[in-house]
Amino acid sequence: MGNHVHLLLREGRKGISLSMQRICSSFVYWYNWKYDRFGHLFQERYKSEVVENEAYLITVLRYIHQNPVKAGITNTVKGYKWSSYHEYIDKQNIIDTEFILKLFAKEKQIAK
Repeated sequence: MGNHVHLLLREGRKGISLSMQRICSSFVYWYNWKYDRFGHLFQERYKSEVVENEAYLITVLRYIHQNPVKAGITNTVKGYKWSSYHEYIDKQNIIDTEFILKLFAKEKQIAK
């Protein structure tokens, strides 16, 4: 997936637009600095879709985690180092996994 990224974000009161603008701008600034280039990096504006129920939330998360396998980048979900799958199964570092894991079981160890 060299040309796009999938993010599943919980929207705050101000919406997602400002957050995405900051993420994209920061990344482009860093990328241009690192590779001594300037100008636009992304072809299109981000696309967003509302997740309104728990069943669809699980479907979206499954799609995101399985996408590198379906794209032929890796043979297993665990084999893709950029996946948040590791946060849910191994060690939580930057993602709040509690909300999702509680959909499966009250105790985190059982949910995994």
